Amino acid sequence: MAWWNRKEDRGNSTPRHGTRAERVAALAARNAEAADRLADADPDGAVRLLTPTVVACRALLGDDHPDTLVAEGNLAVATAAADRPREAIDLMRTAVDVRTRLLGPDDARTVDAQDALATAYRLAGRHGEAIELSAFVADVRRRDLGPADTRTLAARTGLALAQAAGGHTTAAVTVLESALRDADFALGSRHLHTITVRTTLATCHAVLGRVTEAVAELERALADCTDLLGPDHPDTRAVAADLADVHTPQRLGLSA
Repeated sequence: MAWWNRKEDRGNSTPRHGTRAERVAALAARNAEAADRLADADPDGAVRLLTPTVVACRALLGDDHPDTLVAEGNLAVATAAADRPREAIDLMRTAVDVRTRLLGPDDARTVDAQDALATAYRLAGRHGEAIELSAFVADVRRRDLGPADTRTLAARTGLALAQAAGGHTTAAVTVLESALRDADFALGSRHLHTITVRTTLATCHAVLGRVTEAVAELERALADCTDLLGPDHPDTRAVAADLADVHTPQRLGLSA
């Protein structure tokens, strides 16, 4: 079971009995269905599916099996999306501890779990912990993957979001301006990660009262997103909505 399996990876049923291979396939199918629930903005439904899936994975595969770790990680992500931050943090801390023990502190899967935990800290308003862990993840990914890898850019954006949520918006702008230069150079402006960095930077400018800079970045992001995805794509509409709200930055959701 990969982290959030795609729909085409899903089986047609979830039998309670059968061969071991059939039961494993059924758990993978349930995991994939939970992913679809989360993508369809139904995190509570994803939690309901994943909770018994984790129990079944532990019983069938063992606590330390890679697929059990994936199911546990997915449950933590879904719990966070369901606005249950304390439970999510507990689940993610456990995921980090187990992956560190089994895989080592430098394994990419351990770093992924730390990244998720940092996001959970931010969503729970634990800004100091979020900034510290986000900075660590960003440094590790920069070291291992380079500054412009999409996972590094996502981590750098996560660090900026944590900084901004904690009231350090000027520091967030510094991080995002550097990340945007790397993204523009390596990926080009018409890339989703570049657009994400640019819109986050624009939001920070808006929060700081730098409306001219914010409008310029959002207009560029909107043009690039329109060229990449078309005017009616949800991501394009989201950028257009940010541009419409640029004079009321409290509506841009930067602290979330």
